[in-house]
Amino acid sequence: MKIVIFAPHPDDEVYGCGGSILKWIDEGHDVHIIYVTDNRALISWGQKSDELIEEEVKQFLNMDEDKIAEIGLKEAEDVAKAFGFVKNKVHLLKFYDRDAINQIDLGVSLSKEFLKNTDIIVIPSYSDTHPDHHATHLIAKKVAKELDLNNVEFYVYYMNPMNAPKEKRAKVRMAEFRDKLYEIMALYKTQLCLKAANFGWPTLKKRRTEYFGVFKLEDVEKYADF
Repeated sequence: MKIVIFAPHPDDEVYGCGGSILKWIDEGHDVHIIYVTDNRALISWGQKSDELIEEEVKQFLNMDEDKIAEIGLKEAEDVAKAFGFVKNKVHLLKFYDRDAINQIDLGVSLSKEFLKNTDIIVIPSYSDTHPDHHATHLIAKKVAKELDLNNVEFYVYYMNPMNAPKEKRAKVRMAEFRDKLYEIMALYKTQLCLKAANFGWPTLKKRRTEYFGVFKLEDVEKYADF
């Protein structure tokens, strides 16, 4: 199967579906990943929101957003390599953090080539409140529609509680990959400056199953998460 993962920001793939990625690659599927934004606003947002861990962030505090973006994208490439992605299956759209909502048409144009003949598209929930997550969700659905991928399955991962009805849910058992997933997250030095990311990091070692809402194009706007 061809599976394409959409990550609004570097590290969303880890927390959203990281164990499943490792499982799918291990099973020999044709797995691609699209990183939508560059995380340039990570540190500045963290400062404004009192979300930074003082000891972790020291090395990044005096850097401008261009430098943070450069580091964030390099971390994403290193993480993708650690997952086992082939280099030509790692795609960086490089949209400015928190600006993807203004780049939907460009995102569709850039992503079309990567999604041809795809069987599964993995995306964040439509109900995620972050505008970059919302934009990523819309980009993926619009590409699928324009390519007439009527049989593609959308695996929707959740940063908030799942709202998908039981008949639209799927689970991937990935307990054997959880230690590897924990190690991979350690490569995101910038992300681990944030309290929420750092707090969630140890929970990866306890993960046994990942849950998804599973939808098709015919389900668009019929469900809160899709």
